[in-house]
Amino acid sequence: MNPMAWAAVSGALVGLGAFLLISPLTSTPPDLRAALARLDGDAAMTSGTAAGGRVGAWLVAFLARPGRLPIPHRDLDLLGQSVERFMLERLACLLLGLALPSLLSVVLTVAGIAVGWPLPVGVGLLLGAVLSLAPDWAVREDAARRRREFRQALTSFLDLVVLARAAGAGPGEALELSAHVARGWVFQRIAAVLDAARQAGVPPWAGLARLGEQAGVPELTDLADITELAGAEGAKVLNTLTARADAMRAAALADTKAAANRATTAMVMPLAVLGAGYLLLLGFPVMAAIVQP
Repeated sequence: MNPMAWAAVSGALVGLGAFLLISPLTSTPPDLRAALARLDGDAAMTSGTAAGGRVGAWLVAFLARPGRLPIPHRDLDLLGQSVERFMLERLACLLLGLALPSLLSVVLTVAGIAVGWPLPVGVGLLLGAVLSLAPDWAVREDAARRRREFRQALTSFLDLVVLARAAGAGPGEALELSAHVARGWVFQRIAAVLDAARQAGVPPWAGLARLGEQAGVPELTDLADITELAGAEGAKVLNTLTARADAMRAAALADTKAAANRATTAMVMPLAVLGAGYLLLLGFPVMAAIVQP
């Protein structure tokens, strides 16, 4: 294949990737699933969701079937990101990986370095496959960070529930009062779920349990079970809530210390390489003088 053909193929791939990245910014029909989720009380879980356009919807319908590409639905719900947008990012990363080696081969061919077509094609397929996994890694990392934030905020929420219960508030009233104290995204989601449960006429702990399952935070599900026990049987759960808050605070502190230790350990290798480079820089003039006749 001559350089002009490689340039045409590479330009087409880059143009298609740019189109897929820009197309979601154009006007698209309203997301019916997001509207139904808001009516069902999941407005907090779908807030910030960007429509992926017709291309993203086609990718979801074609690829997101059982036995095909897995989609982290729970992580996307936690981040408020649409599946269509996620599939578009996957396709854009794949096309970018396919196009980069072709563009590089065209530059080398124009510079007078002959490159056969098997090398850029093979490297492009490998690079495209690796880059197509980048959105998955980013979503998992962001979701893990959001869950850590959720657990840390949930500790404060538990403390507020304990104070409200100690002041004589009922289980449901304590949950609602505590959820409307702060304005963080965790408190907003809890408050939205509790408000939806009240409007639907269901117990508030049912909404908390569903939110805990959707967000992948079992501590919230445990809180729902404790408050359900207090509301259904009138059990004294003040000491249980206090102990649960202390345990979560200790677990969060342990996780923070473990993360700090991992960061400290990860800095050993860069510091060793930096020290070796510095020693090499200092010893290079001496070595050069010894080697030279």
